[in-house]
Amino acid sequence: MDERPLATPEYEQDALSRFRLNLSAEEFAARFGHHFALFNFQKYRYRTPGMTEWVDRLSAFFFAEGLPARLRAVREKYLTDEEIAKVEAFERDPF
Repeated sequence: MDERPLATPEYEQDALSRFRLNLSAEEFAARFGHHFALFNFQKYRYRTPGMTEWVDRLSAFFFAEGLPARLRAVREKYLTDEEIAKVEAFERDPF
């Protein structure tokens, strides 16, 4: 049984506004992972069907060893060269 607390409706709505559950967790990481300096969403369960499992997959991707290499690999799989350049420019200078 999953012992994590259930996210409040407000927290879940915030998470839903940030995530794109129609993408795989890997594709989401490729496209939007650079916007997450911190990631705590895996601490909760969600009411939205499939969301807890999706967040768990994204969390596993973010917290496994070798993140830079894995991010590069999924970016090459899902993004165009131009999109990769924009993401990497953001990572070098987010402001």
